[in-house]
Amino acid sequence: MRKYLKMIRRGDLLIILFLMAASFLPLGVFSYHQANADSADNIAVISVDGKVVKEFVLKEDGKTETYVYQDDHGHENVIVREGSQIRITSADCDDQLCVRMGAKDGIGETIMCLPNRVLIEVRGAQGTTADDEEALDIIS
Repeated sequence: MRKYLKMIRRGDLLIILFLMAASFLPLGVFSYHQANADSADNIAVISVDGKVVKEFVLKEDGKTETYVYQDDHGHENVIVREGSQIRITSADCDDQLCVRMGAKDGIGETIMCLPNRVLIEVRGAQGTTADDEEALDIIS
C-alpha cells in the first residue's frame, strides 16, 4: 500500500480534487434552471389531433377556469385550471384514465385522453417543453 502512495504526486491530488468539485457542476446548473423555471408562469396547451384548441396561463391567482371540449362525434372533456394546475375533471370515455391522471403543473407533464384524442401539455413561459432542442439538457 505504501508503495502506491509514494507514486501519487501533488499534481495528481490537484486533478482529483478538481474532478470531484466539477462533478457537482450539473447539480448546480439543474438547481439554477429549476429555480428560474418555477418563478415564471407556465402555459397549458390543449390540442386535438395536433391542432391547438385552447391555451391556459398557469399562474397562482386563485382563479378557476373551466373549458368544455366537444368534438363532432359528441365526445366531451371538461378541463379545469385551478391556479397553477390543470386537470380533466370529467370525460365521456370508457376508461377514465385522463380523469385519474390528476392535476399537472410541471413543465413537460401531459394529460392524454386517447379515445377523444385530447392532449394537454404543460410548457414553459416561453412556450418550450422538456423535449425541445433549445431546452437545457440536464442529463448529458
